Amino acid sequence: MALKNTAAGYGAMAKSLHWIMALLVISLVALGLYMGDLPRGEEKSALIRLHGSSGLLAITLLAFRLGWKVSNPAPAPLSSIKWQTLLASLVHWGFYGVIAFMVVSGSLSLLTVGWDLPFFGLFSIPTPYERDMDLHHFWEELHEAGWNVLAVLFVAHIGAVLFHQIIGKKQTLKRML
Repeated sequence: MALKNTAAGYGAMAKSLHWIMALLVISLVALGLYMGDLPRGEEKSALIRLHGSSGLLAITLLAFRLGWKVSNPAPAPLSSIKWQTLLASLVHWGFYGVIAFMVVSGSLSLLTVGWDLPFFGLFSIPTPYERDMDLHHFWEELHEAGWNVLAVLFVAHIGAVLFHQIIGKKQTLKRML
């Protein structure tokens, strides 16, 4: 399999980045939902640090993925129907935007409560903020709202894949597996 995309399909790098990001984002959502119900304490604090570290990994991979996407064009769309191609593009760019928004809002949520941004115990980015609980709650609410947008995009993405695979009889899954 070629590393780069071809006119007929995605290359190994695009496929790997897609699935790594998908697993990472799904893990971040699951972890966020789980720890949201935990009482304050050491377990929750450890999970928040893991969640924050994983968010920084996600933004790093997202930057790499966007760089790869710009320098390595995608294969031709499976659908020749313009509104479907436009909607697919909007959903994909929506994912990129929401993931970036989630990392920024989550990071600001931590920084404004007075925490540094950890990266798996290797280093941390120091907070430039004094503890400000009003600002913390503002960013926390935006972060939680962002997950709702992410969920809508996820359902739209999976729905489109299934539509093209089952109804359109296109090789949608084959292109990304």
